Amino acid sequence: MIIDLHAHLGEDVVFDEEQTEEELITAYQENHVGGAIVQPYLPRIYMEDHRQIHDRIHRLCQESKEVKFWGMASINPHFRPEDYDEEAQRCIQELGFVGIKITPIGHAAHPSSKDCMHVWEVCRHLKVPLMIHTGAGIPFSDPISVQKALESFPDVPCVLAHAGSEMHNQQATYLAAKYDNVYLEPSWVGVIGVMNMVKRVGCSKIMFSSDNVYQIPVELAKYRSVIKNEDDLERVLYKNTAELYQLKM
Repeated sequence: MIIDLHAHLGEDVVFDEEQTEEELITAYQENHVGGAIVQPYLPRIYMEDHRQIHDRIHRLCQESKEVKFWGMASINPHFRPEDYDEEAQRCIQELGFVGIKITPIGHAAHPSSKDCMHVWEVCRHLKVPLMIHTGAGIPFSDPISVQKALESFPDVPCVLAHAGSEMHNQQATYLAAKYDNVYLEPSWVGVIGVMNMVKRVGCSKIMFSSDNVYQIPVELAKYRSVIKNEDDLERVLYKNTAELYQLKM
């Protein structure tokens, strides 16, 4: 079994990218990936657009027979708190989504700022993990920018998406070693960086992800090259994600 922790659907107005349901399903079938947690690409900054892409992800989760999908909400932290809360609760409690995402580079939001601290509060209330994009988009996306919030919310599981990427993965690894509630999703991190993560924090805190369907075979090859123990490899490829996000398999 393989579960992709970090997949996207829809049109991204920040990075001019787009991914369809058909592209996701085809890529996962070709690479023998059985499931994925899907989040929106960055929509326009209107709540109506956020609701539409969340509904589209929900339909994919409900209708896909070939691949199992779960949803993750991505809501701009700068919406009014009451509007943010309403959509987050709808996604988690009505649509059955399993987590929430902050993208500092796309949301123009420091992950320990006042507005983002509210997102941490929402995750605590709804009892779901918070994923935070790290890497591209310095200074807000520097993993160290998450540290203040981590100390305020030790009970909220936090997944560092891209684990700081190639440039800042040492900071992400430091946080995962220091804080019990920090997990690493090292898409776009090179083999040496991932090897160092395995040595420093172990395979119980690392999760497979592609971020983009074209990355799937590359990411799979990376983990299979670095991790030789079959039990550890299973942890990274699906067990850690299934346990942290309480996925119904």
